[in-house]
Amino acid sequence: MVHSDNLDGTFTNPLIWSDYPDPDIIRVGEDFYMVSSSFTDAPGIPICNSRDLVNWQVIGHVYDRLPVSNPAYSMQEGRVAYRGGSWAPSIRHYQGKFYVCFCTPAEGFFMAIANQPQGPYELIPFGVEFYDPGLFFDDDGRVFVAHGANTILITELTQDGRAIKVPARTVYQTAFGTPLEGSHLHKRDGWYYLCCTCRAYNGIEVCLRSRDFYGPYEARLISADDANYEGAGVHQGGFVDLENGESWFFMFQDRDFLGRVPVLYQVHWRDGWPLIGDPENHWRLPVTQQKPELPSCTAQVPSGSDDFDEEKLGLQWHWNHNPDDSRWSLTARPGHLRLISSPASDLLHARNTLTQKIVGPSSIATTLLDWSALQEGDIAGICIQNIPCAHLGLEIRNGKPYLVMDRNGEECKVQPLDSASPSLQLRVEAAPSGEALFSWSANGSAFHSIGKPFVMEFTVKTFLGNKFGLFCFNKQGTGGGHADFDWIRIPAATPSNHFHANDWIPACRYDLERGVDTSRIEAKRPDQLLIRLSEGDFVRFNNVSFFEGISRIEARVRGPGCGGTITFHQGSEERLIGMMEIPPETSWDQEHLLTCPATSASGTHPLTLRFHCVKEGLIRLKEFRLV
Repeated sequence: MVHSDNLDGTFTNPLIWSDYPDPDIIRVGEDFYMVSSSFTDAPGIPICNSRDLVNWQVIGHVYDRLPVSNPAYSMQEGRVAYRGGSWAPSIRHYQGKFYVCFCTPAEGFFMAIANQPQGPYELIPFGVEFYDPGLFFDDDGRVFVAHGANTILITELTQDGRAIKVPARTVYQTAFGTPLEGSHLHKRDGWYYLCCTCRAYNGIEVCLRSRDFYGPYEARLISADDANYEGAGVHQGGFVDLENGESWFFMFQDRDFLGRVPVLYQVHWRDGWPLIGDPENHWRLPVTQQKPELPSCTAQVPSGSDDFDEEKLGLQWHWNHNPDDSRWSLTARPGHLRLISSPASDLLHARNTLTQKIVGPSSIATTLLDWSALQEGDIAGICIQNIPCAHLGLEIRNGKPYLVMDRNGEECKVQPLDSASPSLQLRVEAAPSGEALFSWSANGSAFHSIGKPFVMEFTVKTFLGNKFGLFCFNKQGTGGGHADFDWIRIPAATPSNHFHANDWIPACRYDLERGVDTSRIEAKRPDQLLIRLSEGDFVRFNNVSFFEGISRIEARVRGPGCGGTITFHQGSEERLIGMMEIPPETSWDQEHLLTCPATSASGTHPLTLRFHCVKEGLIRLKEFRLV
């Protein structure tokens, strides 16, 4: 689990290595505020705050629960609403008020208005669909919403933002061959800018501009780059201007099982167009950048551990649907979260599953469960919440406790609990490979694996990344018992691109590159290879901690490759510390371990890998370490 702040004046994308899809960011004085889609999560639409655009914390939500008029939002009548709920919010500040608009597939467009960013917000339903709305206040006080897919429309609202004033007018129809959506509307130097996305997973970002609000608009491609995550283009965002004149473009990138993560790039204005990327590297998107020129802030991510000592839930938590407030408590047993079981056929239909976003590239959650008050048929434990899902729970069967491992509604492991203790620790590790590994412990020191690794996925069935969760439900249609969770522990975040030399360092997690590219080992899975390595290409890792006694370098590679050498250089002066000979290789699927002697100085230094070969395709490099 990492934060993007490298603590040296730089940051590394993703901005938050966690599921904050469809972001929108504004600046109000010295503060920045971000909203993102939450779908069926409750409370919904997190309001995040930052002072430096890099480190964010959740300060509130737009609403506590979705409209109760829709029984699916509350898991009533046997219905669920996964992938429903709030989509693509937009936030603006005007004359002392904060406005957040969003759409739901079932109920249509909502406007939310508050006097302070954290709320409370008043929700005004419009009863019409404004798909992927982008809110805008013009200089004269007129209020507009850009919306639509394929065809982009603009609707004028009344000045208080509570009703439609002028019906929708078409301003642009796509010429990109795929749906154009995700509108963000801005004004700068007399130009109106519409920033939109298209092409879904491997998205591209398009900017439209016009001197007249209703057009005609001219279009320009802003980005079709996937940075260092092959096949997942950054897209769907807009820009925010700083007081010093800098502009920064925010978007998201699909990171598979983790969801859609926000990214941030400095804007280079050219002839009135916002261009992003490194102008010295063919406009390729940089991975690590200098932080915006803003006061430094404490490095943090908006997720983490909880001892359940407060009478209110921490803002990192959200229920999988609208909760039943009569069946959970933080006060019934102070210092514990109590979940009271309700009938459910499986985890996806279990109400009051409490979740928080996984922060990547890997993370571990451990909880202490007191199961002594569970009744026949009750099961409680820890889970990976999504579709598909998995959980490890303690279930009472015929009056006895059993550990049950379930993968998407199918039991894959059941074993009796031998311990006489009424408490046990349950753990799930979200590994960098996208696998979830479950384990348990009776004493908190020795953990026992259970079941096979579960492959986490991102699908359009929820449009959400995977989450850690705590649950309690009854599989026999009754209920009435309860589970008490004493705490959940998640290790603190560390700087994103700081590495220990003796750990395996993914070759595609570089800070700086020239000439290289990346390729997935398996489609839509995280593991990657560094490819198309040619003479003169290099990658640099800015913060590598070396220890005394390093004697060799190990690298895992795959073919095909023409062969050559990789030289390893330490420090800003690039002192040569190792040279690895790479033999020609013709196989595609076989992984090889190569080694070479090495000598290095201890301490934290940059590490540069330079590639030498007679033609493109030296080898495909997965990872390396110094031991």
